[in-house]
Amino acid sequence: MSSSTARLPGESENAYIIRLGDMKSSGLIDMTWTELAEILNKELREDPTEYYSESAYRKRYNLFAQFKEEFGNPTESADAEELRELRRELERERVRVRDERNEYRRLLREEARKESYKDQFIRSICEAAQVNPLDYKDKPAEISHEGDNDLLISLFDLHTGIKIDSFFNKFDEDVLRERLRHYLDRIIEIQRRHHSRDAFIICSELLSGIIRSVIRLENNQDLIDQFLLATRLVADFVAELSSHFETVNVYVAPGNHSRVTPNKDESLTHENLDNLVIPFLRAELREYENVRCWGNEIKSDTVMFPVRNYNVFSVHGDKDTLDNVADNMIHMYGIKPHIIMTGHRHTNALKTVYDVKCIQAGCLSGSDSYCEDKRLRNRPEQVVCVISEAEGLDCIYDVKF
Repeated sequence: MSSSTARLPGESENAYIIRLGDMKSSGLIDMTWTELAEILNKELREDPTEYYSESAYRKRYNLFAQFKEEFGNPTESADAEELRELRRELERERVRVRDERNEYRRLLREEARKESYKDQFIRSICEAAQVNPLDYKDKPAEISHEGDNDLLISLFDLHTGIKIDSFFNKFDEDVLRERLRHYLDRIIEIQRRHHSRDAFIICSELLSGIIRSVIRLENNQDLIDQFLLATRLVADFVAELSSHFETVNVYVAPGNHSRVTPNKDESLTHENLDNLVIPFLRAELREYENVRCWGNEIKSDTVMFPVRNYNVFSVHGDKDTLDNVADNMIHMYGIKPHIIMTGHRHTNALKTVYDVKCIQAGCLSGSDSYCEDKRLRNRPEQVVCVISEAEGLDCIYDVKF
């Protein structure tokens, strides 16, 4: 740094910026604003984290130059009001720069928090002990797969990790296991009745999550422990079904409870723990040759697959309703589904829209405090659909717990 670019004794910040800008504009120094910004930051800022960008200094100087062109040099001819307006504009520019710096720091904190989640998640998987299995033993010696149909099975809104103890509902880890065992009984009963060949399981919103304060208060497990318990219970559930069907196919429609950021406006679609379920199940069930765990290829929040030549779509339901989900899927993907399965609203339902069967699956955990405060309550329930070769959606079983 030459003596001409050094800050003069008693020289104010604005005067210093204006003097260097004038020297650059007049050709007295051959430097870019990036180079000038380095000098200005070293002279004006002690903390490197508070350094301004070259844009901040350049805009401040250009503002002064524009003012001088219109009103003359404020140091010589501008009246008091003009000077005050210049100071106000310079202060507004300082506020804008400060806000940009604060936003940048916020983004850095968010990235650091994501890395912390990742490290904690990996550590918990490595250290976690095997949870108690479902201990389900109903495995008949012979199973008939002669029917011309398959089963479409919902596993929606488990909300693993929440503890509910109210007049209307009781739910915890033990109740979840019991409901999954009961669900296995009903699925196997349906399979024997229809001699179904393959099973197609759609999982959605396996975790209670951290999306609302009231839910966090009701949780008795953190987000990672919720994931580990939920995926191992689902793995046991799928393993049991594998002995009753020729193939068991597993899909996941990510739910809003499983996002890693409480604020949905700051959450990205792919930043959702449900997206990790399929890789985890693939590893857990790698010895089961007739189990296939499928990822979502087109968009991470939309499940698509064929059953008996019928197009089946699935989304969680927080972005759609039974009234508009068919239109949304057709317009977005250019493909007409025959069956769409959603959840989120905690009740079993069916609606036909343009020959598209829109099925809504219930909630395995049942109503919590948030639902009850909204005057919403219903019995825990799920749906099992029989998809036949000739009819497509042949019948729906309303499974209650």
